[in-house]
Amino acid sequence: MNKFAAIILTATALSLTAPAAFAAEAQRNDRLYDATGSSVAKVNRVAADGDVLVIYKGKVRRVQAETLSNTDGKLMTTLTKKELRRLK
Repeated sequence: MNKFAAIILTATALSLTAPAAFAAEAQRNDRLYDATGSSVAKVNRVAADGDVLVIYKGKVRRVQAETLSNTDGKLMTTLTKKELRRLK
């Protein structure tokens, strides 16, 4: 295997494990904040892939791990409340 193939495999492996690594940080009952910093809801469940499930506006919404970050000790999403309402 040449060096280029090894680099590609390593990068792929790291990108696949990043959501799972974040899933360990997000926990049930953590408060989720939207892109503006407004509180959205408490985390109801953390999926194995790192997505979090919250109950927002009376419905269960699945927030993808790619949109989540830990900013100043807060669980933040890059989505706005309007975008969260559209999630299923």
